[in-house]
Amino acid sequence: MDNKFPVYIKKIMRSLTNEGFEAYVVGGSVRDLLLGIKPGDFDIATNAKPENIIEICHRKNWKTVDNLGRNFGCVNAIIEKTNVEITTFRGESYGSDAHRPEQVWYCETLQEDCNRRDFTVNAMAIDITGRLYDFYDGQADLKKRLLRTVGCAQKRYEEDALRMFRACRFVAQLGFTYVQDTRLFPSFGEPGTPYYLPRNYVFPVERCASLSLERVRRELDKLLLSSFAGRGLMLFLATGLAEAFCRRRNNGISTQIPILPELCHLEGLRQNPRFHKYNVWEHTLTAVDNSPKDLAIRWALLLHDIGKGLPEIRKFNKEGQPSDHGHESQSALMAETILNRLGYQKNFIRKVVWLVASHMRFAPMLATGEKALFHWIRAEALSGNFSNSMEMATAYNNLVEVFLADMGATNAGENSSLMQAGKELGKQVTEIARTKMPVAISDLNISGHDLLELLPESKIHQYMILLLERVQSGNLPNEKTALMAAVKKYLQKGRE
Repeated sequence: MDNKFPVYIKKIMRSLTNEGFEAYVVGGSVRDLLLGIKPGDFDIATNAKPENIIEICHRKNWKTVDNLGRNFGCVNAIIEKTNVEITTFRGESYGSDAHRPEQVWYCETLQEDCNRRDFTVNAMAIDITGRLYDFYDGQADLKKRLLRTVGCAQKRYEEDALRMFRACRFVAQLGFTYVQDTRLFPSFGEPGTPYYLPRNYVFPVERCASLSLERVRRELDKLLLSSFAGRGLMLFLATGLAEAFCRRRNNGISTQIPILPELCHLEGLRQNPRFHKYNVWEHTLTAVDNSPKDLAIRWALLLHDIGKGLPEIRKFNKEGQPSDHGHESQSALMAETILNRLGYQKNFIRKVVWLVASHMRFAPMLATGEKALFHWIRAEALSGNFSNSMEMATAYNNLVEVFLADMGATNAGENSSLMQAGKELGKQVTEIARTKMPVAISDLNISGHDLLELLPESKIHQYMILLLERVQSGNLPNEKTALMAAVKKYLQKGRE
């Protein structure tokens, strides 16, 4: 296994072991190597004290950053332009803080150091010879595709509340099944669906109250961008994390922030079986997993149906089947509130809210043709939502992905001809937005300089606006020859 280590990692490990110290690659990089995944980074654990590490690094002319005061026992070594954390074996104890240990101390052995880690699959180590050290059966859990804590889950989560979010994130990244031995509860979800949990676990989510909003948001984003995001989201909802609170600090004042309680009513919320094979929550998870790993798209799909089932939205047809007409508008309003509360940037929020509000526009257009598409895109070009046609075309590209992921999570997903029709519709929309619908005069295939041969400079803007309106109405192609001809025709009429 050592031949899988980058050269710079081998250099650090050899430098430590040549001085008589132990050195191991530890944590997630070991897990990834055993899974055949290229690690994103490598961490090293050693019995060398920070001052020994720094001395060795300086002799090798490696720059170091000593975090001894803030992060006890950890030295960042910069070697071959890469930052590597080298950490002295340590133990930890926790107090009132939900994430940072109250006390940290050096310990003597690798096993003591591994004992403080979160999950068995992250508590393995490899030495310079390639020998694996696995004190908590992490390799067996890898083979069984299980995620379990080192020791008692309740204790681990009460120590560091962020581990609860990391559990959901690792399930989402690895596609593993989460297990624990205590606080077992009945099943959660709909039997027969890919996300059904035959056994549920309740986390001590009250400990999340002192976690920072920024840390929670980072974990949610990593979860959403994972290959098995639906599985991680199922655990997130089932264990009570969606209903938890975290903390936002502003000018020294802490405020309690609800995380995602708006998701909770979706679990078990039934839909019309004529169109849907899953309830709203399982449909949402399937749609998220159907989509590309783009954060705006995945947030949009997570929130696209949160308005369903609410008293002002849910109605029933004459057959007694549920209907949620207008849920996209309610979902968009709720999405804006949620993303603002979670502290996302305004441009990101605007993008997600538009995707949620627009996700139902495609379905009726499967039967209406290009004219209806053109009118819709023209309305968006005039709406002020977009500053130029490239921005609008990108938004429509994303909306097509949302539409297809949503469609594929319904009964239509099993109808190949209907899905193909949806893809063709998506191509039509993006082509119109990209080539036929300018948003601003800068999108016209003509410039003010081109018009100088026909018009005085003071008249150019007026004529550019006129041309923009003609192209947007579909009466004039956005082509330089046609645009120049139109100006000449206007001038001829004026002279007549």
